Amino acid sequence: MAHLIKLHTAGQNQEIVFNLDTLVSAERNGNYTAISTRWGYQNVKETLNEILDQAGIVEGSVKVGSGGM
Repeated sequence: MAHLIKLHTAGQNQEIVFNLDTLVSAERNGNYTAISTRWGYQNVKETLNEILDQAGIVEGSVKVGSGGM
């Protein structure tokens, strides 16, 4: 099952559905977060903490019944 969250592109503020299963790394770079995936990259407006919250991650553990859409 895919782990999907809603994010916003850094350039045009378009809402996208992002599959966290493709994420390789993410780092904050100024006003956006650069996400590297298996096939390329995506710059989004959300902070690392906002992405982790949407994904249901808290202090290295997974919140039960949270995250996703």
